[in-house]
Amino acid sequence: MKKNSKSLLAVMGVLLCLPLLAHAEIYICKDASGKTLTSDRPIVECQDRKIRVLGKNGMTQREIGPPLTEEQKHQKQADDEKRKAAVAAADEQRRQDRALMARYGKEADIEVARQRALEPVGEQIRREQASVLMSEKKLGLARAEAAAQSKGKVPLNLQRKIDDLGQEIVDSKKLIVERQQEVVQINSKFDQSVKRFRELSGAATQTVAR
Repeated sequence: MKKNSKSLLAVMGVLLCLPLLAHAEIYICKDASGKTLTSDRPIVECQDRKIRVLGKNGMTQREIGPPLTEEQKHQKQADDEKRKAAVAAADEQRRQDRALMARYGKEADIEVARQRALEPVGEQIRREQASVLMSEKKLGLARAEAAAQSKGKVPLNLQRKIDDLGQEIVDSKKLIVERQQEVVQINSKFDQSVKRFRELSGAATQTVAR
């Protein structure tokens, strides 16, 4: 009880001095021994502990915390970067939403754009599939011709033709797989656009209804 009374008297003493220090802020803290210190400037004895700053009205205006440890500094930096990334992501999402709603007036417009994006990829797949069938047919004939050679000796030009046709088939099949993966990516992109368009349209409808 006596300790609290002393602290109260110390603060009251500071407040009584306010008229003399009305032009300045007043710094209050407790040192390592628990003694209340006051000053019109930052208190050296309390540089490693919390300091309260009183304004001209005698009310706490702000607090100065103790310096951060290295671990706290790293954590604060990580938190700051995380907040900045979240803000940037939110800004980017708003930008994409505005572009989406400006580009498409209705969901059917998205499907039209989907088909337009898929058409050239589908055409390339069909072209490569036809090429594979043609090359496989030629390869079958070339191999039959090679098998008919006497003593199993295949002419160099015929062997080169067989090798080239085999490589053409491998290349075409690889390209088909790549284009099929592109189809999946295109559909995934437009599926996300449809989903987001529905969300934004629903939100806009609810806003209007209110």
